[in-house]
Amino acid sequence: MNLRARLTLISLLLLSLPLAGWQLVRSLEHSLRDSYQQALIDTTVAAARELASFEVGWPSDSGLYVHRADREPVIDGYDSEWLDWRAPSAWTDIDGAPGARLLAAEYRGRLNLLVEIPDDAFALNGNTDKDALSLELWIETGQESGRVMIQPAAPGWLESGGQDGRLRVQAALQPGDRFWRMEIALLEPLQVERLAVRVGPANNEQVAFRPLIRPIAALSGQLRARLPERTRGWLLHPEGWVLARAGQSAEMPSPQDDGGDVSKLLATLAARLLGVLPNSSGTDTPDAGRFPPQAMSRQPSADWYPLPDGAGFVVRATAPIMRDGNAVAHLLLERPADRFMNAAYEALLQLFVLGLAAMLLIAAILIGFAGRLSGRIRRLRDALDHAVGADGRVRAAMPGPEGHDEIADLGRSLSDMVERQHRHQDYLQSLASKLSHELRTPLAMIRSSLENLADSETPEQQEKYRQRAEEGTQRLQSMFRAMSQAARIEQSLSEEPLRPIDLAELVTAYVEGCRQTFRRHRFAAVVPSGSPVEVDASAEQLGQLLDKLVENAVDFTPPGERITLRVVPRGTQVCLQVDNPGPPLPPGLAEQAFESMVSNRSHDDCHDNRGPHLGLGLYIARLIAERHGGSIRAVDRPEGCRFEVELPRRNRRRSSEASRSRLDQEPL
Repeated sequence: MNLRARLTLISLLLLSLPLAGWQLVRSLEHSLRDSYQQALIDTTVAAARELASFEVGWPSDSGLYVHRADREPVIDGYDSEWLDWRAPSAWTDIDGAPGARLLAAEYRGRLNLLVEIPDDAFALNGNTDKDALSLELWIETGQESGRVMIQPAAPGWLESGGQDGRLRVQAALQPGDRFWRMEIALLEPLQVERLAVRVGPANNEQVAFRPLIRPIAALSGQLRARLPERTRGWLLHPEGWVLARAGQSAEMPSPQDDGGDVSKLLATLAARLLGVLPNSSGTDTPDAGRFPPQAMSRQPSADWYPLPDGAGFVVRATAPIMRDGNAVAHLLLERPADRFMNAAYEALLQLFVLGLAAMLLIAAILIGFAGRLSGRIRRLRDALDHAVGADGRVRAAMPGPEGHDEIADLGRSLSDMVERQHRHQDYLQSLASKLSHELRTPLAMIRSSLENLADSETPEQQEKYRQRAEEGTQRLQSMFRAMSQAARIEQSLSEEPLRPIDLAELVTAYVEGCRQTFRRHRFAAVVPSGSPVEVDASAEQLGQLLDKLVENAVDFTPPGERITLRVVPRGTQVCLQVDNPGPPLPPGLAEQAFESMVSNRSHDDCHDNRGPHLGLGLYIARLIAERHGGSIRAVDRPEGCRFEVELPRRNRRRSSEASRSRLDQEPL
């Protein structure tokens, strides 16, 4: 799995945070709502128990609901006064004709009816296709009952009465698009208790009387007295008809401003995500006189619905009023959630939405960062593949990336490594020619001596050629010995511990030894007097370093000239200098003189021919200097050249770990 896929997977794991928040918000939202609903349920149950103790004329289970009119209806056959009650659930079916229905209203004790009859079943003229339109009205009071037949001959006003004259009605008939509409006012008698309506020709079949269900005014006052503050309620018939009400819609508190359209949008979006949208069907008010009968449960329950424009929500609770084990009515209470509940609810929802948006944004940023990161690493890999071939040879320089982060540091390190590999590759390519140049002379001496030895006739000639062959062999052995010595010195550099050494004292003693060894040259030591110049070093390795520098100086110094060794303190550093009079350094050799197998010796320059030179002396000197945390360089002087070694003074030495790592990478 690549880096981008891994970071993408980690980013996707962040989505568990909004999921956990989703569960938390859901549980908190349910806790808040359930606690609020349970409080209203408890209030509703307590009020229902108190109302059940009142002895009132509780209506029967089924009947015809009579609405209470605020003004006297005009009997004209139109429904303009009935619009508030024309909800589909408020109509009552009429026997005798499918689709015929009935509404009832009462004003000051006078009963009014609105009847709608489909026009595809009856006609006014009584033709053969349809029966004549006829409406039979049965009325029953406490002591008597009667019947009146209404048979309109044409649309318009009509008046009819019973056979005994005690029933009298006025009616108006108007045609509609798909039905006949008849408006009826019962003039006599008043206070009807039961009513039966049948459409069709008169017959002797038994009719089904319906009791009239009227609002109970006495219960309205009792209900109002038991309503808590900011609560409205309805006393409902088991079929959903309103028997009493208190706390009308106008008395409900006005919706509060909840923070603007953005807050409402966030709350709505969060509610949809959480699956906690209120029941929008609860917004249907009972102004048509009836609640849905299915909302009437024998067990206390609660629901909630939103206020208009998202300004909060209302909790609704119902509880049955039980008498003798039967539910004679139901009590329904509504209470708007207070400001704290609304704020807490919306805060929870907004917290969820904003948290989810933040997590999605973070995930998108991480995925984008993963893509950019993997792209940078991929470009770094491609640059490295372009610089180094499959055979390990460096084909081109690797550009170092810009930046200050770890990937940029890695790129620059790889670029430096490729550069060092390129130098090492050049060194290996030139090694063969260097060795061939150094080995050609002794091999030629041996070959020619052996050839001449085979052709020689006298013992003197044979001895001469044998000595020349032996001289070539010794030169080869000297070369291999020098290379082996360099390898041993390089290996021993990291093994010998460093100890405090007085560099001035070491140089003074070393110069005394040089005066005994190199008698053809003069030597001088210039060291500070007084306090010692201490460095953390290996005396043996510093001696080897001085050996290489002095041997190089002796080779290029004419006999009788002076070679000077100096110790010069420079703040936190101490400088060890070796000056010799001689030819200046060739151009470009100052930087290459300390590389392996780099030599510029010639027969004319060297004043002390001590055998073959492989260019390893100054290379070993550089290794020793770097082992001690220092550096070495060569500079030209007017009267010769100088080799200068800088070493850190005791307790101020730079860490030598980097130097040891470089030693491991340098070729012999």
